Amino acid sequence: MSGPDGQAIPGPGGTAPPNQRTIIPLMPGVARPRGERRAAMRQAVIEVVRHLVLKAVPPEHRSPLFDQARDLLTEAGWGLDELFEAAEDGPARSALFKALGLET
Repeated sequence: MSGPDGQAIPGPGGTAPPNQRTIIPLMPGVARPRGERRAAMRQAVIEVVRHLVLKAVPPEHRSPLFDQARDLLTEAGWGLDELFEAAEDGPARSALFKALGLET
């Protein structure tokens, strides 16, 4: 079967005609930073965790990466009890950074 331009159109169970490009959808998510930006993102994550479980940070005092860090935490799917443990330096924070792809 051919289309109006003479190109073959695949039928049921058929294959795509040659010279067709495969489109790969991009998955939504937050890009993991590298280098110095990774350290800044780790600090922003700590700020968001503390904001959520200890004391709210007013918008005018938030890190420039605050929103991105919040989105990254959303992807982790951690509960408040786990985040409370990660608010202080220790194994829970290390586990969180590992889960977020921010380990050193």
